[in-house]
This record gives sequence, C-alpha cells and structure tokens, in this order.
Amino acid sequence: MHSEFYNLDAETSVLGSILLKPDYMDHTKLHANDFYYASHKVIFEGMARLHEEGTPIDFVTLSQELGDSLVEVGGVSYVSKLAESVPSVSNFKHYEEIIKDLSLKRKMLETLQAKFREGRYSEDNEQFISSVLDSVQSLADETKPERTFRPMSDVLVDHEDKLAERQKMKGLTGVKTASTVMDKLTGGYQKQDLIIVAARPSVGKTAYMLNDAIAAAKSGTVDAVGIISLEMPDVPVSERVISAVGHIDSFKIRTGNLNDQDWGKYTMARQIVADMPIHIDDSPSATISQIASKVKAFKKKHGRIIVFIDYLQLIHGGKNFSSKTEEVGYISGKLKEIARENDCPIVVISSLSRSVEQRQDKRPMMSDLRESGKIEYDADMVIFLYRDDYYNTDSEKKNIVEVNVAKGRNTGTGLIEMAYLKNFNKFVDIAS
Repeated sequence: MHSEFYNLDAETSVLGSILLKPDYMDHTKLHANDFYYASHKVIFEGMARLHEEGTPIDFVTLSQELGDSLVEVGGVSYVSKLAESVPSVSNFKHYEEIIKDLSLKRKMLETLQAKFREGRYSEDNEQFISSVLDSVQSLADETKPERTFRPMSDVLVDHEDKLAERQKMKGLTGVKTASTVMDKLTGGYQKQDLIIVAARPSVGKTAYMLNDAIAAAKSGTVDAVGIISLEMPDVPVSERVISAVGHIDSFKIRTGNLNDQDWGKYTMARQIVADMPIHIDDSPSATISQIASKVKAFKKKHGRIIVFIDYLQLIHGGKNFSSKTEEVGYISGKLKEIARENDCPIVVISSLSRSVEQRQDKRPMMSDLRESGKIEYDADMVIFLYRDDYYNTDSEKKNIVEVNVAKGRNTGTGLIEMAYLKNFNKFVDIAS
C-alpha cells in the first residue's frame, strides 16, 4: 500500500507516549485495527489488555504481557526504543488524529475495492446498492465526534431562553399536530423522537398522518414536511390533502364529478396546498439505508423538518434476515437512529396483527404491534387509533376515533377523541 495511507512516525510516537504516560489509555479513541503495522497492532493490543486489567503499563509489564509475541514485534530492543522515539508526549492527540485519519482512508479504499469486486457478480442490484449504502454509512459514522460526559452547566446553557420560547408557544414544544388537545397532552411531536401510529386496516391511519402533515406545514414549527409514501402514489396522496384542506368529497375528486361550488373549493385548496412546504417521495420500495440517505439530504436542504412514513412493514432491511420479525426490529432501531441523527421527529405508520380481531374488545394493545416487540422499545411515542363504528354498526360513536397515546417516553399517556370525516379525509377535535 502507498505510503500516503500510513505514518510510521505517528504510530511509534503514540505507542511511545503511552509507555511514558500510561494515562493516555484512559481516553484514547484508537483501536488496534487503526494501526497499519502488524507489530504495532500487537503492541497496542497488549497495552489495552494491561489497561483493562488495571496493571501499570511500562517496559517490563508490556514485555511480559507480549510473551512469545515479543520476538515478532521486534524484540526487547524495539519496545524500549518506542519511548525514545517520541518528539513530545504533549502532542499525543495530534499523533492520534493522524493515525485515525489514515485508518479511515484505508478502510474507505478497502471498502470500495471490496464493493467493486462484489458488484461484478451481484445478481440483485437493489440489495447490492443497499449494501453499498450501509458500508458508506458505517464509514460516515466513524467521522462523527465521539459523545462523552458533559458538565450539566454546559447542558443548561441558554436554558432560560428555551423556557421562554416554550411559554411563548403555550406549551407547544415540538411540531404541531392536527389536534390542539393532543398538543396539550404531548407538546407536539418532539425532535429526535420516533412516533408510531398504528391501527387495523381502514381505520384511518393514512388520513390521520396527512392531517398531522397539513397541521405541521401550516404551523411554522417546521420549515418542511416530508412524506415517504411506500404504499400510495404521490397523486392520490396529494388528492387526499386537497380533499381535507378544501373540504371536498374525496369521491368527487376521484371521479372528477365536481360541481361549480366544488370547483371553487378545489381552486382555493389547490393554491393553499401549493404554498405548503410539503414534499412527497412515492418510491414503491425503499430500503432503510435509502430512507436514511433521503432524510439526511432533506434535512440538509430544508433545516427544521418532520418526516412521515407510510408504512413500516413495507420498508426493506436491505439484507437477509432469518425472519420478518428480525427485519422489522432492525428497521425500527434504524428509524430511531435517523430521528436522532437528523434532530427531527419521524412519524411512522404501522400495521397491527390480526390477533386484535380475536378479542371481544378490539382496542389495540402493545402486544398487537405487528412483527416485532422491538417497535415498542424503540418508539418514543406509540399512538393507537380505534373506531368503534368500524366493528359495531349500532355504535353510538359514529365517525369518532379514539386516539390513544399508549406510550409517551417524555409525555405520559392519555386518550383523546377526534371526529373522522371519512369522505373528506379529515380529522378534527370534537370540541371544534
């Protein structure tokens, strides 16, 4: 390998610095594989073992720890010279950064070469692209600054301003939803939160999501709203939004059978929707890695965002899994990572298992989340939708949807009721 991918002096200086000042092992971010020379990997591994055992690191203890490997790394003379090779122990961080940077460059080169070889024989382009994206993301993760302990005094810098802003927003600390009652209960959808909205088919999951998207776009609490629709093309999604905004019967929009009054409503709604910062991606299939890349680009372009995904079970893991449960669990964990990394709420629709239908009380429970109990673990908020008139034709609660916040990691739980005007794809608070 070309010399621009490694630095002998930096590696010997780091190892020598540790021999002179073993405390550097307490906070180094290096691993044995970051070293280019095999002998240096072995020496650093020996130092790491001594550090883990709580044994002092010096020439004697390291030589003893290396044992038979001592000859392989150059013998006693080489180890003893390491301490003499250090220009200045105070430059340890600089030497460390050189090694880390060159290690990443080597990994990038090795990854590209491996993917080139793999791509020549790949028969599944989609899976191969997903594999490439995963590898690139893993490399990108290594460049992120390492998070560590922070003094609480630093954490609370400018906290008074945050409290004043919350007071100004009357408790709305996150992104506005379609319900003022929900906003009072939860403070809105919070940054870095993964929100799951789950219900059985035909209860109104997509309509609920779109009403939240409309409310967010109108509120000014975000700069842009992203909708990743894996189930429905962009035109029907847009038509549902127009139906809700213009209060136009969705059947009339689907058939084009609009009267003069409807056309007036349509024209007004079309203009309102055109001015909303709502963006739709209707790719019929997407891997979790592709979604991560899309959200990252969306965040970079627009700043404050919220992303809605319809729906979880249609997302591909991008690699082989032993079961659908394992795949969905992997995806839910990645969705939480996407929310944190992009400092935005991610709202995801999820289907429920058929076990709901076997019970007398059809209201959803956590155990009904389809394919994975890990969804409940990863989610910061879980919202269940239930319509009594869907199951009971003689129900007294016609067109009423129970919106149950069954889990709220930072908000608590609670149940509200909203009117669902199905023909208009609209959810409204009962009070209004």
